[in-house]
Amino acid sequence: MHGFMAAAVAAQHEATAHARVALPRPEIHASLEHVIPPPPPPPPPEQPRSAPPRAPRNSPSEAPPAPAQAGKVIAQSPVANDSSDLTSFDLVVGQAESYAGGVSSGKGTSRHEVLDPGARVGGVPDAPPAPDLSRPATPAYSDWSCGWPEGAIDSEVRSARATIRVTVDANGHPDQVDVLSAPSGGFAEAARHCAEHEVYRAALDALGKAVAGATHPFNVHFLR
Repeated sequence: MHGFMAAAVAAQHEATAHARVALPRPEIHASLEHVIPPPPPPPPPEQPRSAPPRAPRNSPSEAPPAPAQAGKVIAQSPVANDSSDLTSFDLVVGQAESYAGGVSSGKGTSRHEVLDPGARVGGVPDAPPAPDLSRPATPAYSDWSCGWPEGAIDSEVRSARATIRVTVDANGHPDQVDVLSAPSGGFAEAARHCAEHEVYRAALDALGKAVAGATHPFNVHFLR
């Protein structure tokens, strides 16, 4: 009897020592969130566009025109009691039979008027005139973003045009805006305000040099 009880106690102790205790499993809650990627960085500001540089009238490989010939001067002797002011008067004297005009030199060989200020002695006589590179000032962009005038917000108008002309300096900045025609409701002032904040291409003279000048009249078209 004692031996049986000892064996039973030993078996129970071994079973208790090696029994695996099941731990409670925690409950897991999962959720997915849609992450909105950050917006891309804004593009760099657009640089004002400008007209491509123009080549000079005479490239280094081309010979300049020769200045115009200057004729002999025959002057009548002044009257003793009269006086002449020649302070700002320049007279070019040469040996030709006639005076051609324009850019002249005593050693000029061109028989026709020369208007090119780059004419040089020894250049090409009677060279054809260089092309005229002059042009009026023009807006740099064809699409403007002009606000609808407040005076016409409650009207039934959906489209309007204002005709303007802009005087531009040699750097392409507007100096003056003239409104030639515009409907009522504040369109004249809206067109003037819009034109004052735009960029322009400066006018060019005959040699292609930027100068102050006005645009041709053009329309500012309002739409909504």
